[in-house]
Amino acid sequence: MRILVLTDDQVGPQMAGSALRAWELARVLIGAGHDVVLAGADGSAHPEGHGPEIVRRPRWRWAEAVVAPAWCLPPRAFLGNHLLLVDGITPLLAELDASPSSATVVRRRRTAASRLPLVAARADAILVGGDEQATWWSDHLAGRPDVPVLHVPFGIPDADPPDEIGRVDGVPEGWSIVLWWGGVWPWLDLDTLLAARARLGAVRVSVVVPTAGRPGTAFAPFSTGDLMAAAQRHGLQSPHVVPLERWIPYADRHRVLNRSTILAVLHRSGAEAELSFRTRALDGLWAGVPLLLSEGGEVAEIAHRGGWGAVVPPGNVDLASAAMDLLLGERSQSRCRASLADQRDGWRWSVVAQPLVEVLPRLPATTRSGLAPAALRAASVLARPSKELA
Repeated sequence: MRILVLTDDQVGPQMAGSALRAWELARVLIGAGHDVVLAGADGSAHPEGHGPEIVRRPRWRWAEAVVAPAWCLPPRAFLGNHLLLVDGITPLLAELDASPSSATVVRRRRTAASRLPLVAARADAILVGGDEQATWWSDHLAGRPDVPVLHVPFGIPDADPPDEIGRVDGVPEGWSIVLWWGGVWPWLDLDTLLAARARLGAVRVSVVVPTAGRPGTAFAPFSTGDLMAAAQRHGLQSPHVVPLERWIPYADRHRVLNRSTILAVLHRSGAEAELSFRTRALDGLWAGVPLLLSEGGEVAEIAHRGGWGAVVPPGNVDLASAAMDLLLGERSQSRCRASLADQRDGWRWSVVAQPLVEVLPRLPATTRSGLAPAALRAASVLARPSKELA
C-alpha cells in the first residue's frame, strides 16, 4: 500500500515528539512491506538510518492511505478516496485550555476545534495512547461506532541504547542528574521539582532542564534565564540546577540518558494530565532510567504498576522530595532498573504499532460522502467570536 505519513514538525537529526512519532511509525510501515513517504515541515531532512523518503509537499494523489495527527490536517486531507488514519495521541485542546489565554492560544484553539467535526465525519481509524484518550475520541465519533479506535502508544527503538555516557556541561563529575526531559509547558510542573530538590539541601545532585529552541524554530517555551530565575526563587543555583542549552540529536540522546540517575516529568492536575501520554518518559524505559512522575495519565499508571520509579500526587513537594531521595539510593536504582529492563521489549515500536499494521488491510477504501454538514460545523467554529473560545 502507498502510505503518506504527515507531521507538522521538522524531521531530521534533531526532532521533537510529533516528528519522532511520524518517523518511527513510517519505519514500522516500511518494515511491513508498504511504500511510505513522510511529509515534514520546511527544513526537514533524512535522519541517519533506515527510513522513508522525506518530502516537503504531501503527495495526496499518490497516497492510498494517510497517517497524520488530527490537529495538522489541511482541508485537502479530508477529500479523495484514500484511507485516513488520524493520530489522536496529543490532547491539544486540553493543552491549550491549560495555557494562559492569548490571541495565539485562542486562534490555535479555534483552528484545532474546527478539525473535530471533519475528523469525526471522515476518519477511517483513530490512533490513541490509552483508555482515557479512547473514551474521548469515541465520544467525538458519535454516530460512527464502527470506526476503529486503535491503541498505538508511543514506543521505543527496537535496539537497546549504546553504552556510551556523555558529559553534561555544568554538572560536576560524580554528581547525580535528575533529568527534566522535554519542554517546560504551562501544564507541566517544574516548580514542584525545583522545590523538592531544594529540600534535599547540599546533596550532589543536579536538576538538568533543556532550554533550547524547538527544532526548525527559534521558539523556546522556557529559556535559560527563566530556569535560573525559577531556581533562584527556591534558593538554588548552579550546579544544583543546570540548563541544557542545545537540542540533543535523536541519535545521541542515549548519552544524556545514560548519564542520568532519574528522569522526571511532573504535571499539574487537570484534563490535560488525565488525557496525556508522556512520550518523553518512554526514553527512561528505553535507557533504564528510573522515573519520577505525577499521578494522572496513562504513563503514570503503567509506571506505577510496573515498578518503573515513583509516582506522586501533583504539586506535593514533600512526597516529590522524599521520592527523589529514595530513587537516588542504590537499592531503588537497582530495583527500578531491573523492572524497566524486564518490560522494555513490550514497548518496541515494532510491537506497539502492530494494531496499525494489522488494521490497514481490513479498512475499506470507499468514496466518502456527507462531508458538507461537517464542513459547515467546522466553519461555524472558525466563525465564533474570540470571547467564546477564550
